[in-house]
Amino acid sequence: MNSTIENSKHEFIHSWYLFLMTILTLFFLLINHKPIYNLFLTVLILIFFSCNGLRVRSLISLVFVAFLFSSSFFAFSIFYPAKGLMDHVSFQLGRIIVYKASLSKAKLLMLRLFLVSLVSMSSGITLNYTKIILHLIIDKGLKLFWGYPLLLAINSIAQFKSELERIKINSKIRNIPLRERFAYFFPLLVFAIRHSQRGALSLVTRGLNEQKSFYFRYELNLKDKLYLIFFITTYLTFVGLAIFSIG
Repeated sequence: MNSTIENSKHEFIHSWYLFLMTILTLFFLLINHKPIYNLFLTVLILIFFSCNGLRVRSLISLVFVAFLFSSSFFAFSIFYPAKGLMDHVSFQLGRIIVYKASLSKAKLLMLRLFLVSLVSMSSGITLNYTKIILHLIIDKGLKLFWGYPLLLAINSIAQFKSELERIKINSKIRNIPLRERFAYFFPLLVFAIRHSQRGALSLVTRGLNEQKSFYFRYELNLKDKLYLIFFITTYLTFVGLAIFSIG
C-alpha cells in the first residue's frame, strides 16, 4: 500500500520533537535554581508553542491560571514557614510575621511553580498527542497493544467533556438544586464504563494486529531536526551556565 505523508497546517514543528523539548524544559525548570535561565528557556519553548498554534488569548488565560496556582503556594510558604527559615524578620502584618529567608524562598518557589505550570498547560493545549502516538507506533516500534488503548483514552477526554456539558444542561432544565449536582459523577461513571466497553469491542472487531497497514505517515523532516538541534544546543548551553554558576 502506498503511504502518503500527512502535513498538518497547524504544526510548525513535529509534535514528537516538541514533546521531547517540553520534557527537557520541565526537567531543567525542576532542577535549576537560577531564575534567569528558567525564564529564558520558558520563553523559548513558548515561542515554539506559539508557532505550533498556541493562541495569545489561550496563553493569557494560562498565565492567569498558573499565577493563581503558584501564588497560593507563595501564601502558604509565607504563612507557614519552615523552622529553618524563621530568621531575620522582614516585616509584620498583624499577627503574621514574614521572615526574610522564608520570603526569598517563597518567591523562588512561586516563580518555579508558575513556569512549570505554564509550560505544562501550554503543552497540553498545543501538542497533538494522537500524532505522537501514531508516530511512535509506525516509526518507533510502539506495540499496537499499548498504542491504540492510549489513543482511545486520549480521544475520550473530549467526549467526557461533551457528556458533562449535556448533563449540566439537563440539570438546569430540570431545576436540580446546585447542592445536589455532585451527582454528576454517577452518570459520568456509567458513560465511562460504556465508552470503555464500546472502545474495547471496537478494537477487537477490527482485528488489530502487528500487520496493520496505515494510510498516513507521521515522519520527521529536516526542518524538525534542525529545530531540535537548535533547542538542544541552547538547552545544553543553559545547563553549562547553570553548572558553572554553581561551581
